[in-house]
Amino acid sequence: MEDYLAIMGRCEELAKEAESKGNRPIGSVIMLGGEIIAEASESAHTNEDVSYHAEMEAIRKARKILGKDMSRSVLFTNHEPCVMCSYAIRYHRIGTVVFKERARFLGGDGNYQILTTRNVPAAWGAPVRVVCLPEKVK
Repeated sequence: MEDYLAIMGRCEELAKEAESKGNRPIGSVIMLGGEIIAEASESAHTNEDVSYHAEMEAIRKARKILGKDMSRSVLFTNHEPCVMCSYAIRYHRIGTVVFKERARFLGGDGNYQILTTRNVPAAWGAPVRVVCLPEKVK
C-alpha cells in the first residue's frame, strides 16, 4: 500500500501540472514490474478534445511500448476513470487500476462497473482489480 501512495504522489504532481494549464487536475501513471512505463496529465481543455483524459494519454503512450495486452500493468490515477477511460482500460486488459477519488458522475467503477463487469467481449479478459485508496482491494 505504501508503494501505491508513492505513485499516487506522482499522479498528484501531474494533476497540478494539468491544473496550471487550465485542465482538470488529473494525472495518471502506468507501471509494469515496478517501472514507470508511461505517465500523462489531463489535457482535454488545452487540446479542445475530450479524449485527452490523463488515463487515455497514458494508455496511448504505454501501448507503443507494451502493445494491446497490458494485463500485467497497473494504472494509477488520482481520480476514478470515467466510462470512456474504463472502456479503454478494459479493451487493453490493464490488470489493476488504483485511484484516489471517486467520480461523482460517470465513474467506471462506482457508477457503471465497466472495470469489474464480466459482461464484456471474452477477448477483453478478466475484470480489472480495482483499488480505491485508502479503501481495500475489491
